[in-house]
Amino acid sequence: MGQMVEVALEIDVALKEQAEKVFAENGLTLEQATILFFEETVRLGKLPFELDEDLKQYIAEQPDTPASDSAGSVRA
Repeated sequence: MGQMVEVALEIDVALKEQAEKVFAENGLTLEQATILFFEETVRLGKLPFELDEDLKQYIAEQPDTPASDSAGSVRA
């Protein structure tokens, strides 16, 4: 495996806890599930799910994060 980077992001506490529960039920940690998502996205060359109208609406309603904010930043 190549050089590793740390990825930092901010998500709602309740969302994180709910996601961790689902991941744990499938034998995964939050970190493992996130890496799996990235790997599957790269393998498929697209998102591993369809962006239906509900998801598009959800994305449109999310506040934009300023570029100067550290949320979602990648540190090499």
